[in-house]
Amino acid sequence: MRFLKGVLAAALVLTMTACSSKEPTKEDPLKILVPQGAPALALLPLYGQENITVETVAGSDALLAALSKKDSEYDAVVAPINVGATLIEKEKTDYVLDSVVTWGNLYIVGTDESALSEEGMFAAFGEAAVPQKVLMSSMDMDTIKGEIKYFGSANEVSGTLLAKKANAGLLAEPAVTATIAKAKQQGIELKVLKDLQKEYQQKNNTPSNGYPQAALFVKKGSEEKLSSAYDKMEEFANKTSLEDENAIVEAVQKATPEKLGIPNAEIAQKSWKRQNIRVVKAVDVKDDINTFLKQFNINITDDAYTK
Repeated sequence: MRFLKGVLAAALVLTMTACSSKEPTKEDPLKILVPQGAPALALLPLYGQENITVETVAGSDALLAALSKKDSEYDAVVAPINVGATLIEKEKTDYVLDSVVTWGNLYIVGTDESALSEEGMFAAFGEAAVPQKVLMSSMDMDTIKGEIKYFGSANEVSGTLLAKKANAGLLAEPAVTATIAKAKQQGIELKVLKDLQKEYQQKNNTPSNGYPQAALFVKKGSEEKLSSAYDKMEEFANKTSLEDENAIVEAVQKATPEKLGIPNAEIAQKSWKRQNIRVVKAVDVKDDINTFLKQFNINITDDAYTK
């Protein structure tokens, strides 16, 4: 009897030890690469999180290299959706399309509506890339009377507007908010003339407002590892940030504006709604994705998406 009690006690200890070894469990380390700007802001709740490393980069070269690399060290990469989708179509990546995180941040800025119908310069950026594609698929180009001149960056467009060398120009947030603020300091009254996300939806009759801009691509095999991070992103972008603007400032300060590639936390807060940061599973917005990718002659199948 005493032996039986000893066996039962030992079994109980082993059972409790087994249970305690499962609680608490640490999440698997996660490494994500994201471009600075609006896409980096979509990942705000992940910066500084234990077991999550978020690297930010300027430009798309590093994103393309990470997506193309065999055995890439990144579990997920945020990139322009057309960039990742092209690699998927050509079977040159080990990543699949998981979600859309930004829905466009392009706006036409000028002094007033008449600026579009006046002769002179219309300053733009992103020639042969997404900005030009969106501009041409959103606007009746005949309504822009000025000569369209493309610059190398949105910053150059901003400088051209501030120097009064252009009547109107194409800008992306947060450069829109920053440029309007700088203009006011110089006694120049600039404002948003056209929201290209609304114009795009109306002209293309898409289900969602805006266009699928930046997407989260996950490496095959890392889908489960990404699950918790995705939930955090979705909660912050689709709920927390809309209910508590101070949460945006606090999160930006924690991540640091330098890492995010933005002027400061206040600009992020003021421009947040026009950044159109919404985290949505890609499989739920296939119509929007297909409409946008058609402009690049890209076709992807159901195998391109996370299940």
